[in-house]
Amino acid sequence: MRKQTKLVAVLSTAALLALGASMSSFAATGWQEENGTWTYYDKSGDKETEKWEKSGDNWFYLNEDGEMATDVIVEFNDNFYYVDENGSMAANKWVSIENENYDSDGEDEPTNHWYYFGANGKAYKKATNSSSANFKTINGKKYVFDDDGKMLYGWINDQGERETTDEDKWKEGTYYCGDENDGAQAMGWVSIDIVDQAWEDAEVKTSSKNVFDDENQTRWFYFKTNGKKMKEENGKKINGKKYSFDMDGRMNAEWVNWSVTPSTANEASPSEGYIKDFRYYGSPEDGARISKGWFQVVPDSYLSEEDYNDDETNWYYSDKDGKLTVSEIKTINGKKYAFNERGVMKDGLQVISFIENSSTKIDNIYGDGGIDSVANTEFKDGDQFKDNMNNVYGAKYGMYYFGNGDDGAMKTGKQNVSIDGDTYAFLFNKSGSGKGQGKFGVDSDKYYLGGMLLKADKDDKYAVVKATKGTDGKYSEIKLLSTEQFLDDIDVDSNVGTRKNVDEFYNVEDKVKAKERDDKVEYRLVNTAGTVQKSKTKAKDGDDRCYAVNPSKQITAVFVENK
Repeated sequence: MRKQTKLVAVLSTAALLALGASMSSFAATGWQEENGTWTYYDKSGDKETEKWEKSGDNWFYLNEDGEMATDVIVEFNDNFYYVDENGSMAANKWVSIENENYDSDGEDEPTNHWYYFGANGKAYKKATNSSSANFKTINGKKYVFDDDGKMLYGWINDQGERETTDEDKWKEGTYYCGDENDGAQAMGWVSIDIVDQAWEDAEVKTSSKNVFDDENQTRWFYFKTNGKKMKEENGKKINGKKYSFDMDGRMNAEWVNWSVTPSTANEASPSEGYIKDFRYYGSPEDGARISKGWFQVVPDSYLSEEDYNDDETNWYYSDKDGKLTVSEIKTINGKKYAFNERGVMKDGLQVISFIENSSTKIDNIYGDGGIDSVANTEFKDGDQFKDNMNNVYGAKYGMYYFGNGDDGAMKTGKQNVSIDGDTYAFLFNKSGSGKGQGKFGVDSDKYYLGGMLLKADKDDKYAVVKATKGTDGKYSEIKLLSTEQFLDDIDVDSNVGTRKNVDEFYNVEDKVKAKERDDKVEYRLVNTAGTVQKSKTKAKDGDDRCYAVNPSKQITAVFVENK
C-alpha cells in the first residue's frame, strides 16, 4: 500500500497568504490573522475555541487557544481527525504521523503510525462495543485499527489486538497484516519469518521432527478469504492441491502423521495403521501433498531411524489419499512392486512370505524383521544362498527378484542376478499364484533352488543334485552335493564292487534306488550347464572320479580308472 509521507508541522508563509486570500471577505467577525496564525470570531466578537469552522470546501479546527490547528491529530467528541499543514481537515486519505514513543533500542514500536480518515474526516478506529477484530475496507483491501485510530500491523488476534508480547505472537495471532508500512490483511499464501522457541520439541503432533533445524524459520501460512489463518488441517485442498497445517497455522512439510504423536509409536515394530497414516507433503518451499504416485525421499526418523540418520533416500508409492503402500505386492502401470512394512519399495533379491491365501498381502520380508527369527539365514554370497534357501522355503517364504536400484519391478522368467559380484542364472515363475517366485524344483531337466540354477562348477565338471519330495509330492529340499558328500549321503564308505581297469569302484545303484523308493529322494548328476546327465557309462569329474548313469538318469556307480 502506498501511503503519504509524514507532513511538516509548520504553517508556511505561502500557506498563510493563500489562506488570507481565501478569507479576505471576512471583516470584524469570522477569520482573522493574528500573530502569524489564524483565529475565528463569532458574531458576538468572541474568539472561538475547540470548534470546527468551514471555509470554502474545507473545515478547519480552532484549538483551546483559539488558534487554527495545523499538522496535528485532533480529538473531538470521541473521534480523531487530522488537519494538514494548511489546517485543512483530511478526508479519504492515509496520513503517517511520527511515533513519539519510538525507541530504536528494543521497544516493539513503529517509527510512524498510520491513520486513515474517511469522507467525514473521522479516523477509522475500533468500535467501542466490539470484542472482535473489526476490519475496514479501503481501496479494496482490509485494515484494522485500534481505539485511537492507529493502523495495526503484524499478527492480530481474534479480539482485534496486535500481538507484541513475545516471540510466539505468530501462534496467538489469527490474522496477519504485514509490516508497519503495509497493514493490509493477508489473504492466500504468505511466507513469514518466525521464531519457534519449541523447534526441538519432538512431541509436535502434526509435523515431522527436525524438518527445521533452527528456531529462526521462514514458514508458509495460508489465510482464508475471511483473513483467518488456516490451522489444524490435514489435507486441505487449495488450488487443486492438498496441504497440511499444524495447530499454529504453519504449513507442514515433508513427513506428517496426524493419528498419534511420535512418542507413542513403537519405533521397533510400528503398526501398519501408524505407517499408513504418514503423508508426504513435499519440501518446506512447496508443501503440496504427494497423491497417487511415486516419490523418492529420506524417510522420517519414525519410519526408519537408520536411513534417516544416514540421509538415505527410499522410493515410496502413495494412493489418491496420500496413504503409503505398505506390506504389499502392488501392480502399478502393469508392473508389480514390493513394499515392506515401512512402505519402502524393495529392489534386488527379496525373500517374502504372504499372509495366508494371499498372493499380494505381505506378511514379512527378509531383512525387515522376518526370516531371521525363523532360521539363521544369510545371503551374502552364492554359497550362503544355496546353504540357506531350503530353510527359507521350509518356512513358507519365497525368493523374488525386483531388478536393481531404482527399477524395483518384479522380474519373471530367466534372469541373470548378481550376488556379491558373481552372476548366477535364475528362473522365476511366469504365471499362477506363485508368479515371480523363484523356481523350486525341476524345469526343462534342470534343478532350481529358490530360482537359482544348480550346476557344477567348471573345475568340478559334474555335481550331484539331491532332491527330496514331501508327502504332497512337491519338492521339500534340494541340495547340490560334491562326490564325497553324495557318497556319505548314501552311506557308502568302502569299495562295494569291482570293475575292469578300475582302481576304486562304488556300486551305488541299489542304494540310490532304495533311497528314491523309501525316502522319496532323487539323486541326479548335473553338468556345468545345470542339465541333468542322461545315460552315460563314464562321466568324469574334475577330481578324476567317474559317474555311471542309467537310462532312468539314476547314478549307478562312482569310480576311478587305472592310470
